[in-house]
Amino acid sequence: MARGAKHYSLRFGVAGIALLAAVPLAAAEGGTARHPVTIDDILAMRSLSELTCAPDGRQAAYVASMADVKADKRRSAIWLADLAGSPALQLTGSEDSASAPAFSPDGKTLAFLSKRGKDKQAQIWLLDRRGGEAQKLTDVKADIAAFRWSPDSRRLLLTITDPAPEPPKDDEERPLPVVVDDVKFKEDGVGFLTAESHTHLALFDVAAKTETRLTASDSFDDSAAEWSPDGKSVAYLADHALDPETPAAQWLHVVEAKASAAPRVAAKFDGALGQTLIWSADGSRIAHLVGDVPKLNQYSQPRLAETVLATGQTRVIASSIGTYVQRPVDLGVGRVGAILAEDRHEVPAMFDLATGSVQRLGDPRLAVFDQCGGKDAKAPRAVIASGDDAMPEVYALEGKTMRALTAHNSKLGAAIAWSPVRDFAATASDGSEVHGLLTLPAGYVQGQRYPTVLWIHGGPTAQDTHEIDTMRQWIAAQGYAVLAVNYRGSSGRGDAYGTAIVADWGNKEVLDLYAATDWAVAQGIADPEELGVGGWSYGGILTDFLIVRDNRFKAAFSGAGEGNIFALFGVDQYIQQYAQEVGPPWQDPALWMRLSEPLMHADRIKTPTLFMGGIADDNVPLIGGQQLYQALKLTGVPTRLVGYPDENHGIERPSFQRDRLERIADWYKRYLK
Repeated sequence: MARGAKHYSLRFGVAGIALLAAVPLAAAEGGTARHPVTIDDILAMRSLSELTCAPDGRQAAYVASMADVKADKRRSAIWLADLAGSPALQLTGSEDSASAPAFSPDGKTLAFLSKRGKDKQAQIWLLDRRGGEAQKLTDVKADIAAFRWSPDSRRLLLTITDPAPEPPKDDEERPLPVVVDDVKFKEDGVGFLTAESHTHLALFDVAAKTETRLTASDSFDDSAAEWSPDGKSVAYLADHALDPETPAAQWLHVVEAKASAAPRVAAKFDGALGQTLIWSADGSRIAHLVGDVPKLNQYSQPRLAETVLATGQTRVIASSIGTYVQRPVDLGVGRVGAILAEDRHEVPAMFDLATGSVQRLGDPRLAVFDQCGGKDAKAPRAVIASGDDAMPEVYALEGKTMRALTAHNSKLGAAIAWSPVRDFAATASDGSEVHGLLTLPAGYVQGQRYPTVLWIHGGPTAQDTHEIDTMRQWIAAQGYAVLAVNYRGSSGRGDAYGTAIVADWGNKEVLDLYAATDWAVAQGIADPEELGVGGWSYGGILTDFLIVRDNRFKAAFSGAGEGNIFALFGVDQYIQQYAQEVGPPWQDPALWMRLSEPLMHADRIKTPTLFMGGIADDNVPLIGGQQLYQALKLTGVPTRLVGYPDENHGIERPSFQRDRLERIADWYKRYLK
C-alpha cells in the first residue's frame, strides 16, 4: 500500500565492525567541539527544492525554506545560484513565501507563485532580471497548480482549478454543502474532491493579462502540460486511472494552443508517479515515464519511454528497465537527464534516446534528489544533494564530480557531530537478501551493545539512502543504534523486489525487518533486551504488524499507521489502489481480515506504543491510530495518542515538529532504556 513524503553495497559483518573505533565528538571549524544533532539544529536546517535552470544554463533558481520558530510557520524564498561559483543571491523576501520559480525562455524574466496581501490563492508574480521589485501578473480566483512559459515568452500555460462556489452574499459565513460525484473523492491536503477540484488548462496572455480556457474536464485531471517547441500546440496527460472503460491509466493528449481547439488522444499508457513530458526538438515525439499494469503500478519502477505522436507507438528505453527513474529533464539533442534510485543511492544519470544508452554520473557519497535541465548536455547542470554528513546544498554536476554552489547549511552542519552510517545486508527466513543502513549511536564504542531502534521508512515505494536523515540522526543522538531497512516493496532493487508485496501487505516486509533486527543482535551491536521500533506512514503500518507478532520490542512509535484496513475503505484517498490491487472488502473478506491483523489481534500486543498523526490527514487518517490506541487502553498496555490539529500527512508547523521529536525521544527513554 503506497503511503506517503537511493549502489555501492558495502556489506560487513564482525570483521567490518571491528574496524570501527570509538566515535568521538570531533572538532568543528575554529576548534569548537561538535555536538550531536539537536531539535534546534533540525529546525534551523534550510530545505532546498524546486530547482530550475536559466535558458543559458549559467544560473539556477530554487526555493529555500526554513522554520520561523517565532511565527510558528515555515517560510520560503527564491534564491539564485551561479554555476560559475559566485555567491548565491536571495531574490525574494522571506516574509511572503514564494515557490515555483520559472525563467522566461528569453531570459529576461523570472516568474514565481506567491500569496501576498489580500490574495486568497497564490498568484503569479514577475521579477525583471535587470532589477526592481516583483510585479503581480495574475488575479485568478482558483488555485494555480502549475504554469509554463510559451517559447516566445508571451503567454503562460496554466494548470488550474475552477473557483469554488461563492457563499450567499447575505451570509458569507454560511457553509455550502459538499457535493461529490467521482469514485475518488478525497485527497490529502485538499479534502473532498468536488467538480471544481479537477484541474484543466488555460492560456494567459502576459501583456493583455487575459485568461482563455484551453481544456475542460469534469471527470479527469489534466497534468504535466508542456508547450511544443514551436509554441503552436500543448501536450498534457489526463488521468483515467479509475475509468473502467480504459486499458491504461494516463492518456496523452495534444491540443492546438488556441481557444475551442479539440484535443487529440495521441497515446494511452500505464502511468507513473512524477510524470513529466519532454518534446523532441522537431515536435514529433514526446519522452515520458511509464509504469506497470494497474495491479502492480503502485510498486513498479517507473521507466523512461518515448511516444511517436503520429502513430501513438510507445517505446520503452531498455536501459531504464529495472531501475527507478525519477525527475526526468530535457538536456537537448535527444538526451534526458534523470535521477535513478539504486540500492541506497540516488544517482544522477543521462539517457541517450537514440541509442538507448545511459551514463551514470555524480559522486556516490551524495544523494541527488532534484535537478534541472539545459540544452547543452555537455555543460554542467545544477542539482540538489546531501550525504550522510553533508546537509543539502546546490551543486554543479560535472560528470562524476559535484562542486558546491551554495552554503545554506554548511556552518550549521560543521558544528554537528553526525553519527556514522554503514551499509549492511541480512538474509530473511525465506532466503531473500535485504539491504539497509546502520546509523551508529552518538559516542559509539566498539564491542558495546546498545539499545536499538528499527526505524521504518514510508512509501513503501521509497528507500533509505546515503543522505542526511534528520530522524535517524536525532534518534542516534539519544544514544540508540538505528536500523533503516529497505524491505521488499522498496524502490532501488528492481521490479521483482518492488512488486513482491502486491496484495500481501505486512508479510514479506516483516520478514525482512526481523532479519535486520536479528543481524544487529548477532553482530553484537543491538541489545536484545532493548529493542524499539517506529516509523511514519507505511513505516507506522509495518510497526503495527511487527508489534502484534513479536513482543520482544520494548517500545514502539506508530505515526500515521493503520491497524484496521476496513476502517479506511472509503475514508482515505486510496480507492484506486483498493479497487485494482486487493479488490473491495466484499470480494475477499478473508484477505481484508488478514490485512487488519493488528486490530483484530490487538490483545497479542504487549509493547508500549505511542500513536500519532495529523487530524486533517486524508492519506492515512488518524482513525488508524485511534482504534489501536483504544484497543491497548482496553487491554492495559501503556499507550498514548497524539493528534495535530489542521495537519495533513506531513507535519508542517514548527512547534508540532518539535513536539513530535520530543515525544518520540521521551517514549523511547521511558520504555526502551
